[in-house]
Amino acid sequence: MEKDIATMILAIRDRLNLVNPGLIDPDYYSDSHREDIEDIYTYVMSKDTFTPQEITGITEALGELRQS
Repeated sequence: MEKDIATMILAIRDRLNLVNPGLIDPDYYSDSHREDIEDIYTYVMSKDTFTPQEITGITEALGELRQS
Protein backbone atom coordinates (compact mmCIF):
# COMPACT_ATOMS: atom_id res chain seq x y z
CA MET A 1 0.00 0.00 0.00
CA GLU A 2 1.19 3.46 -0.90
CA LYS A 3 2.02 5.74 2.02
CA ASP A 4 0.69 9.26 2.08
CA ILE A 5 2.99 12.29 2.15
CA ALA A 6 2.31 13.13 5.80
CA THR A 7 3.14 9.59 6.94
CA MET A 8 6.41 9.60 4.99
CA ILE A 9 7.43 13.05 6.25
CA LEU A 10 6.71 12.09 9.87
CA ALA A 11 8.69 8.85 9.48
CA ILE A 12 11.65 10.73 7.99
CA ARG A 13 11.50 13.30 10.77
CA ASP A 14 11.39 10.61 13.46
CA ARG A 15 14.18 8.55 11.90
CA LEU A 16 16.51 11.57 11.69
CA ASN A 17 15.82 12.40 15.35
CA LEU A 18 15.93 16.12 14.66
CA VAL A 19 16.46 18.67 17.43
CA ASN A 20 13.69 20.87 16.01
CA PRO A 21 11.23 18.52 14.27
CA GLY A 22 8.79 21.39 13.73
CA LEU A 23 10.92 22.51 10.80
CA ILE A 24 9.73 19.50 8.83
CA ASP A 25 5.96 19.79 9.07
CA PRO A 26 3.92 17.52 6.78
CA ASP A 27 1.49 20.39 6.11
CA TYR A 28 4.20 22.15 4.07
CA TYR A 29 4.47 19.45 1.40
CA SER A 30 2.22 18.78 -1.56
CA ASP A 31 1.46 15.76 -3.69
CA SER A 32 3.30 17.37 -6.60
CA HIS A 33 6.58 16.29 -4.92
CA ARG A 34 5.44 12.76 -4.07
CA GLU A 35 8.14 11.02 -6.11
CA ASP A 36 10.98 13.05 -4.58
CA ILE A 37 9.62 12.54 -1.06
CA GLU A 38 9.26 8.79 -1.71
CA ASP A 39 12.92 8.68 -2.84
CA ILE A 40 14.06 10.46 0.33
CA TYR A 41 11.80 8.25 2.45
CA THR A 42 13.19 5.07 0.87
CA TYR A 43 16.77 6.24 1.44
CA VAL A 44 16.16 7.27 5.07
CA MET A 45 14.35 4.04 5.92
CA SER A 46 17.15 1.95 4.41
CA LYS A 47 19.80 3.30 6.79
CA ASP A 48 20.32 2.73 10.51
CA THR A 49 22.54 5.72 11.21
CA PHE A 50 23.30 9.05 9.57
CA THR A 51 26.31 11.33 9.53
CA PRO A 52 25.72 15.00 10.29
CA GLN A 53 26.39 15.72 6.61
CA GLU A 54 23.71 13.25 5.53
CA ILE A 55 21.18 14.78 7.91
CA THR A 56 22.00 18.23 6.57
CA GLY A 57 21.64 17.03 2.98
CA ILE A 58 18.32 15.34 3.66
CA THR A 59 16.87 18.33 5.50
CA GLU A 60 18.08 20.68 2.74
CA ALA A 61 16.49 18.47 0.09
CA LEU A 62 13.22 18.50 2.02
CA GLY A 63 13.51 22.27 2.40
CA GLU A 64 13.69 22.65 -1.36
CA LEU A 65 10.48 20.63 -1.74
CA ARG A 66 8.65 22.60 0.92
CA GLN A 67 5.70 24.76 -0.17
CA SER A 68 5.73 28.33 1.07
